[in-house]
Amino acid sequence: MSDSVFDSFKVKDIVFLALISAVALCTAAVMAIVAHIYIYGLAQLVTAFQFAFFSAIAIMKVRKIGTLFIFALFTGLFELFMAPVMFVSSVLTGIILEVLVILIFRNYKTSIKPVFFASMLIIPGTMPFNLLYYRLFSKQMWDLFFSGGFKILSIVFIAGAFAVAALGSALGIKISKELLKAGVLKQ
Repeated sequence: MSDSVFDSFKVKDIVFLALISAVALCTAAVMAIVAHIYIYGLAQLVTAFQFAFFSAIAIMKVRKIGTLFIFALFTGLFELFMAPVMFVSSVLTGIILEVLVILIFRNYKTSIKPVFFASMLIIPGTMPFNLLYYRLFSKQMWDLFFSGGFKILSIVFIAGAFAVAALGSALGIKISKELLKAGVLKQ
């Protein structure tokens, strides 16, 4: 492993990230079940595990700065057709998490901590952008979510999204380690 912060991506890295992003999106289809229940944080709660799990596997295989951004970009491209706010929040979260990984850890190669940090925050990190979008550009959505004030259930769902994302990230790392050890997942 090189000691540089930025390594170039190979075609196989991009293909793997596209595939694992597609798998993450497919498993997150459960969000459609709760899409019309307007309690803020519920959508993030039901998708946090999958995105944390698969982004952890993605980063464990492609341990390069930019991996999470590419993962977020690929998932965001499909989210763009569902709701533009999902695309914007995914891509911005990917960029911010990559910058934080560089500033705090330097890269993904030195330990498991940056992998856990970035993959665990991929879905919870979108929540502030969603709030900002609803507040500034979508009064109708803001009213649907917050007409009765910030609901206590929203706080529970937000906390749950963090907990479920942490679990997904930890399991993704654990399974990746086993797959790497067995030679099934190669870096």
